[in-house]
Amino acid sequence: MSVFRDEKIWRRLTNFWTLVVMAFLVADFYLYGAYDFLIAPLSVIYIGVLGLYAGTKEFDRWYELHGLRRHPGEWFVIIWTVVIFGLFGFSFFAHDGRKVSGEAVATYIMVLSVFALTQQSKTLYRRKKEMLAAKRKK
Repeated sequence: MSVFRDEKIWRRLTNFWTLVVMAFLVADFYLYGAYDFLIAPLSVIYIGVLGLYAGTKEFDRWYELHGLRRHPGEWFVIIWTVVIFGLFGFSFFAHDGRKVSGEAVATYIMVLSVFALTQQSKTLYRRKKEMLAAKRKK
């Protein structure tokens, strides 16, 4: 079995890239957008890794390979929301010319989108399981 089929590697890569991208966005914000040109490529890498991780988890869930341990995406959404709102709040109150980049907002929206899709998949999976269980009882 390939190491990249294992959910753990994608979770670790996702956690790593989450920290890197968040730290970079905050640093770039405080440096008045000096490195804005790097946000898009970093965000593309991050969203790609996040998508692979979420996809791997969902395939595992649908094929009954999903482990018992939980790694809820709610934490990613909460942390991203705190970071983005923190940047917007600082920008709003500081009045010193710092701006939240459009790419930072796009990255946040993509994180929300991946989370929404995985939540929908989880809901559909639960419904499927409930329907199968109800059929077995008959």
